[in-house]
Amino acid sequence: MKTLLASSVVAAATFLALPAFADSDRDRVGIVVGGSVDGGNIGCQNKNGDDCGNGAHAAGGLSVHLGGMVGPNIAILGEVWGMAHTDDNVTASQVLATANLRGWVLPNLWLQAGVGVAQSRLAFKSGAFMASTNSDTVPAFDLAAGVEIIRTPQFGLDVEVRGGSGFYQSDTRVYNTSLGIGVSWF
Repeated sequence: MKTLLASSVVAAATFLALPAFADSDRDRVGIVVGGSVDGGNIGCQNKNGDDCGNGAHAAGGLSVHLGGMVGPNIAILGEVWGMAHTDDNVTASQVLATANLRGWVLPNLWLQAGVGVAQSRLAFKSGAFMASTNSDTVPAFDLAAGVEIIRTPQFGLDVEVRGGSGFYQSDTRVYNTSLGIGVSWF
């Protein structure tokens, strides 16, 4: 069902983006700054591929990016992306900080990949009592794709999908996946 919903959103965004292709002959230059609001999942897998923490959980998230255009269709971006899930006074979260390469393969379609670091956190709060623990900072990667439904030389509004993972001790992997709405100014 989630795959069908994600496919429908991407198809609708592509259809809505078709008129913006007419504006694709103007290059973007300079600094890139932006972010996104995301809904998706956070989950955990051990080295055997088994779920830890009872599988993936619905999560909300935010991302921010800053970088620059290094060519007419290529940007180098630093990005911070976090997702969190709260249930029964316990919040599980993961934040990834990555260096990314974003390329527009079509005027309104971009693909992105990056490497960096991640840190996860578990926090418990009940009344005045609060306790939390942070993981070590570990290697991470992320992948993303976006369809710009509004595109100008100075601005882009997109529907995007993203996934990323931190690699923790004992070959445990915490992962984020999301569908979001993003903006970038150029």
